[in-house]
Amino acid sequence: MTDYKTDEEKAEELKAWWKENGKYIIAGVALAIIILFGREYWQKREADRANNSSNLYYQLQNAADETAKTSFALTLKDDYASTPYAALAAMDLAKQYAEAGEYDKAAAELRWAVDKAKDSELTDVATLRLARVLVAQNQLDEAEKLLNRSLPKAYASLQEEIRGDIYVARQQTDKAQQAYERAIETNQAGATDLIRLKLDNLGKGV
Repeated sequence: MTDYKTDEEKAEELKAWWKENGKYIIAGVALAIIILFGREYWQKREADRANNSSNLYYQLQNAADETAKTSFALTLKDDYASTPYAALAAMDLAKQYAEAGEYDKAAAELRWAVDKAKDSELTDVATLRLARVLVAQNQLDEAEKLLNRSLPKAYASLQEEIRGDIYVARQQTDKAQQAYERAIETNQAGATDLIRLKLDNLGKGV
């Protein structure tokens, strides 16, 4: 009888313990399940977003006309702003506007890309393109401020080329020459024909 009572007492203790702590265990298990499925849902959602944005950008690149390209780009910016493809779409729009001489619109798209892009390389490219558009708008001081930012060495040549363009616009020929020469020296791809042409136009070709 003693053993039976001991088992009974243990059972009662277990019941009492469960009554006091069981709700916390259940809550903990439920939370773990929620976290697990929540993480899986989030991962699937992000994968779907990446896939959808990639498909949209592919359609943008292969669109038959500018109207369709603009439509795809705006969808990417509105619905997938956090993806790299949205920044790329904004830069594509900027190129389209710049080629049409609509520099205000081009600058607005590039500012959007600079602000929204989470990838530092995209931010750097958008920054340099914005500087170039600002030079075309004769907003030289703002363009120069952008060039004074710290950018990777891979962009040094382009930085100096645009800096040279700023000096040309200011009619500072000697400074323009120095900037173009630095652009040639730091050009890693060997694509210096355009820069040399700009030097020739200064009457100081090298």
